Amino acid sequence: MRKFAVVTDSASDINQEAARRLGIRIVPLHIVAGGRDYRDGMDIQIDEYLDLLEQQQELPQTSQPAPADFVEVYRALIEEGYTEILSIHIARELSSTIETPRYLAQEVFKDVRIEVIDSYAATVGEGAMVLEAAAIAEAGGTMDEAIERVLAIRDTAKIHFIPDNLGNLVKGGRATRAQHLATSILNVKVVIEVGEKGCIEVAHKAKGLRNAIAFMVRRLASRSQELGALTYYKLHTRSAKAIRMLEKSLESEGPDATCGGIATIGPCIATHVGEGAVGLLSYPASLHSPLLDDVDMFLEAAI
Repeated sequence: MRKFAVVTDSASDINQEAARRLGIRIVPLHIVAGGRDYRDGMDIQIDEYLDLLEQQQELPQTSQPAPADFVEVYRALIEEGYTEILSIHIARELSSTIETPRYLAQEVFKDVRIEVIDSYAATVGEGAMVLEAAAIAEAGGTMDEAIERVLAIRDTAKIHFIPDNLGNLVKGGRATRAQHLATSILNVKVVIEVGEKGCIEVAHKAKGLRNAIAFMVRRLASRSQELGALTYYKLHTRSAKAIRMLEKSLESEGPDATCGGIATIGPCIATHVGEGAVGLLSYPASLHSPLLDDVDMFLEAAI
């Protein structure tokens, strides 16, 4: 038996097969769209959700898991014999999801050690931390070793992404209509950075997608010069054109970085970034477990 268990929420965008192989327990967030409540990643997958999202005049509502969902997962793990649980979640700046496991760890499940970590990220950023922790558990490591690895990734990881447009960010209150109008008329693409503690910040504005992607790749190259060899993931919401541009730019720039694969942003985060987004996650290659090289890590959709 592994020395500790790993729990996360569905905003980490880890697929069910990868979770099963690595023993990760996923608690789903909820999305209300078209008058129906969906469990993220369980009742609806990304391709179907992007089709549904196009049909909605108002932005679907996302919400944290019910406390009972966390209780059920923690109790099941305790009944299986676990006395240590590492619970890694979407940034508090983006969702209040983490408050429930924090409360349960402090007030309800006092007889076991439950460590709750704010990933300061979402989607691939959160997912990478969860997978690296699970790889340590798979290899027979301790929870303290996993916590050290997760915090090291959190301190050094960076996500940049480029929405196709700001429409959904406007609906969600993260951008203004004036910004959306100006960028649409002028064909300006905004490079978004997940900043300190998960805050969403504008890192750059560029004329056209190609220039925005070039900036993002230059940032990756600059990070590799600063931190050494990197592991990176390409992330997207069904954007073949942008992925092709990104791959060409990466080939041209030639950063000291190894690609771990293409990761699809899942339904909860796709609600806000919309279809056609593209981005990069990177963190030091020294923090990447080779046990993950053969794992189908994230939700995949046709691009």
